[in-house]
Amino acid sequence: MCLINRTSVIIHNNLCSPVILDPNTADPHLVLSDDLTSVRDSGNKQPVPDNPERFNCYLCVLGSEGFNSGTHCWDVEVKESSWWSLGVTTASNQRKGLGFFNTDVWSVEYNQCGLFSGSSFRVEQKLDRVRVNLDYDGGTVSFSDPVTNTHLHTYTTTFTHTLFPFSWCSSNSLRILPVNSQ
Repeated sequence: MCLINRTSVIIHNNLCSPVILDPNTADPHLVLSDDLTSVRDSGNKQPVPDNPERFNCYLCVLGSEGFNSGTHCWDVEVKESSWWSLGVTTASNQRKGLGFFNTDVWSVEYNQCGLFSGSSFRVEQKLDRVRVNLDYDGGTVSFSDPVTNTHLHTYTTTFTHTLFPFSWCSSNSLRILPVNSQ
């Protein structure tokens, strides 16, 4: 078993690495925590550079590490957010404009108002956290509720490009947790 004090954990070929968010990809309305494991919608556009890797139409942020092999697992606390989406996307997916959710996104989404966007699998129930399990070589990304040990959805495909974790937080906040956190 692998634990790292108060940081996110990815299980990668029996090795653990901290999962951190990439501030250079965060939409200007998002604010990341100092340890880069939490994101919140500030409601205001932050003065950040408009670099090519930054989202500008969706309140998204990518993880800082991409995956092109192996198995990976991370938990995201979603209980503070009333509209969220999370999963994986390709490194080359469009981040500028409204095209992000049109292709190369494998995700689950929740909106307590019943509105949905993109091609995400829609979760109907309010959750406290979501576990993302990526098996790159096996071609699956699965989502579950680790609190109730309930399967939510699995995508099966052949991955051919580097994948990055992503989070979309359009209200309140999301936090990446250690996999064994209670």
